[in-house]
Amino acid sequence: MESDEALEPLRRVLLERGPVGDPTTVAAAVEAARSALAGGMDTPRLWELGVLPEWDALEARHLLSELEQELWPALRLPVTAEARSLALARYCLRDLLDGRLEPLAAAERIGYELWHPDDPESPLWPVRSWLHRAEDQLECCGGPSKELLTELRALAVQLLAGPLA
Repeated sequence: MESDEALEPLRRVLLERGPVGDPTTVAAAVEAARSALAGGMDTPRLWELGVLPEWDALEARHLLSELEQELWPALRLPVTAEARSLALARYCLRDLLDGRLEPLAAAERIGYELWHPDDPESPLWPVRSWLHRAEDQLECCGGPSKELLTELRALAVQLLAGPLA
């Protein structure tokens, strides 16, 4: 496995943790470390995180910070808030297409947490627009129509096909 692929779960955990170091679930951090180890990455901090007990959130946060420093060049994490949001939106869209995230939940996260209202040219604008139409249908019809759900999936495929920048 290529190191970039091996680091992908760790990259996601670090991105979802947030810029101020909010704790992530220990289970996700431990699984990301194990995935990186299985993919051929080998550092003392990865080993420490890979065997961490589930109750030790403080140590997980500490080890994640050290791993971020240690593997910074290989991780290629986004450095701006906007780039971080776009990377997280890409994960949401993949989760939507893979069935790990419900359409409305994915659109809400992208529309409310990850979309920057001060950027009218954002590639995420169509998701925000879709969310408004889905919310209208939720109020009047009990939920988004099949056509609207199909439209979101097509939008996700389109957005994932190119760079979100």
